[in-house]
Order: sequence, then structure tokens, then C-alpha cells
Amino acid sequence: MIVVYADEKSPRLDYILSRIFKNTLGVEFYFTTNKDEFIASQLPSVNYSSEKLHKGLWIVPDTLLYSKGIIKQKIESFAHWKGYPVFFSQKEGDIPFDLFSAAFYLITRYEEYCSTALDIHGRYQYSDSVICRMGCIEEPIVDQWAYALKEELLKLNPDCKFAPRSFNFIPTIDIDHPYLYRNKGFILNALCLVKDLLRRNFSVFKDRLLTVLHLKEDIYFNFGYLLQLYKEQGTEGFFFVHRGPYGKFDRRYIYPSRHYKETLRRISEEHSVFIHPSYIAAFNNLQFCKEKMELEQVLNRKIEGSRQHFLRFRFPETFRQLLAAGIHDDYSVLYSNQYGFRAGTSIPFPFYDVEMNQETDLIIHPSAVMDITLLRDFNMTPQEALEKIKELAEKVRAVNGDFIVLFHNSSLTETNEWKGWKEIYTEMIKQI
Repeated sequence: MIVVYADEKSPRLDYILSRIFKNTLGVEFYFTTNKDEFIASQLPSVNYSSEKLHKGLWIVPDTLLYSKGIIKQKIESFAHWKGYPVFFSQKEGDIPFDLFSAAFYLITRYEEYCSTALDIHGRYQYSDSVICRMGCIEEPIVDQWAYALKEELLKLNPDCKFAPRSFNFIPTIDIDHPYLYRNKGFILNALCLVKDLLRRNFSVFKDRLLTVLHLKEDIYFNFGYLLQLYKEQGTEGFFFVHRGPYGKFDRRYIYPSRHYKETLRRISEEHSVFIHPSYIAAFNNLQFCKEKMELEQVLNRKIEGSRQHFLRFRFPETFRQLLAAGIHDDYSVLYSNQYGFRAGTSIPFPFYDVEMNQETDLIIHPSAVMDITLLRDFNMTPQEALEKIKELAEKVRAVNGDFIVLFHNSSLTETNEWKGWKEIYTEMIKQI
């Protein structure tokens, strides 16, 4: 048990203390605003106030955790502490920055509430983030701060006991397109076959024709491989299923398939199957609920997990929408064009609505890396991608976080630009 003193209570302070002490370091804390009680306590202690009390570890607060609503923060300079970049620097204190405010700012994605400079898909841009300017996107920096705080507490209190969580590896598959060729309808398939011939793509013509005639399995429909791999390695898979309409940024098949529905039901017997809302459902609650209900009818059970298609979301609107639709777990927090830790942490955390100034029941599971990012944004070879994935995994293992990897079934085809990626995916599952 750790006792924390502050001049006043705050829901923001209580939230971040729970994230740092209980969720990350595995130690309970007791909060008090009674100075005499704090000084008299024999427990390991943290003084979170502007007054030096000559007791415990002293952290001088910024104003962020005691303010309400959104006040844009001017973060123009950075310092270093124990080798880590930090902000909200303080001139006094045993730690040279307000660790709790900085952690709150990153985990809640406070800065995303203030941004109006979005990309063409309506997404917050990595280049605008504090973590980009600090140059530490590849580090679970909040978790690292927490463990550095633990070291300082142990210096003062060698007998203090911590019981941190365990490292978890969570491979996830986004099923944007279960088929490359099938279920597009006679007219569209005929047009595609003609186009293949006109372009003299005879190998594609042959594959397409054999596939639509059911003389060959569609190369995107590789769920048997995934289920066998997970079974051999004793791994639980997480599958996010697109149920939206046909469209430019949505699914590329037209007609539903009974075989596909049966496969999804079979997958859900042993693994987690969640919703992957369509591009148009990202900011449309009625469309989201429609797609969620359709998937629930296929699986004959409630859907409580989600990941946004195109990683298209905004704080706080998207997460309020998820809550209203009965979603309890979201896996969307990752940049589409940059691997690493968007919220500075690898440990799941409750969505905190900064505008409403309250913690919610929606748990955000931050993902670390996506296949498409490694290939198309960083032009990595399969082996380079595997090494980067393993490097990130070790950083998460060091802080006992959850290492969540995002691949697509369409990336595991061993064709065109994805040659070699199925092999490294197998190695990843075996090695991490």
C-alpha cells in the first residue's frame, strides 16, 4: 500500500493514480488530503503538492489534473529524467516533472480533443502529437515512467511490495475482405475476367476463373491456416469482422456466403470474434448498430469488442458511440502510418472522457503495430518487419504490457507484395 497526499481531490488524479499504481505496478494506494494523517503514516508515500513536507517522494503538480474541460496545453520544451524524455517540467520536487499530469495527457489522448488538422479520412495525424516531437513513439513511455517511479519508491522503501501484471501477446486479424475473387456476382466477375484478358494478366485470369468456379479456394479465405497455427501454438486469436456495405473503402464482395458465416461461427467457438465497423459507420451510430446487429445474428451472441476500419476514429465521439452501442473493449488506438504506442502505454485502460471529466466502462486496448504500416509506409522486407515486431515485443515485455499486433487475412496470401509475409507471421506466433 502507498499513501498519496494532495491538497484536493480530483477525478483526473484518481484516474491516473489507479492507472500507474494499480494497473501498471500492481500496488494499492490510499489517497488523503489530510496533511497530518499523511505525515504520521508509516506507509511508503508520495507527496503530490507544491509544499515540501520532508516525507516520501515529492512530485510537484501542474494544473492539468485540477482543471475541467479542455484547455489547450502549450508544450514547447522537453527535459529528460533517468534517460526518458518528459514534459510538464517542474523546478522543485524529487522528480523533475509532473509524472501524473504527463501520463494523463498521453493516456487520455487529451491533445486529440484539441486538434482540427485531420487527414483525408478524418483522422488525427501522428505528426501533431507530443510523442512525435519527443521522438519516443516506439517506447511505451508512460509504462517506463511508472517503472522508473517504482525504482525511486524502492530506494526510500526497500520493503514495498509490487505485484505487476503479466506480459500478454495478442495477435489480431482484421477481416476487411474474406474473398479476393468470389461472391462479387456474375456481372462483376465477368467484367473482371475481361479486364484480366485485356491487360494480358493470364495468371490472374486463370486464378480468378478457377476460384469463382470453386475449383480452387479463394486465397484470402485462409482461416484454416490461422486456426491450425493457433491450435498448434496454444494461441488465442482475435478476429475483427467487416459487415458493412460494398464501397471504395469498404468490402469488395457483394453477396454474403453461408460458408463464410459458418466459418465465423466455427472461429468464434475457440477465439474472439468482434465487429470491424465499416468506413461509413465510423461516425454514424445507426449504421454501426446495424452492422453490429447483423454480426450478432450470424454468431448468435452479443458482440462487445470493436476495432475501427481504417483506424478511423475521433476522441471523444467514436468512443461515446461505442459505449452507447454496448461495446466494452476497443482495439483501435494505433496510428495507420506509424507503429508504436499512440497513447504512450501498452497496458489496457478505461476510456476517460476528458470533456465530461469522467471515467467510463469502455476499455481501450492499445495496439502496437500493423502489417500494412510496415510494408507500405516503411517499405520493410518480411524479415525486417519480423525483427521490428520482435523489438517492440521486448519493450512491452519489459513493462509487462499487452503486445497487440494487427495483421489482415489478405496479407497472408504469399502473392505479389505480400510474398514472404505468411512465413514471418508463422514465425511471429511461434517466437513471441
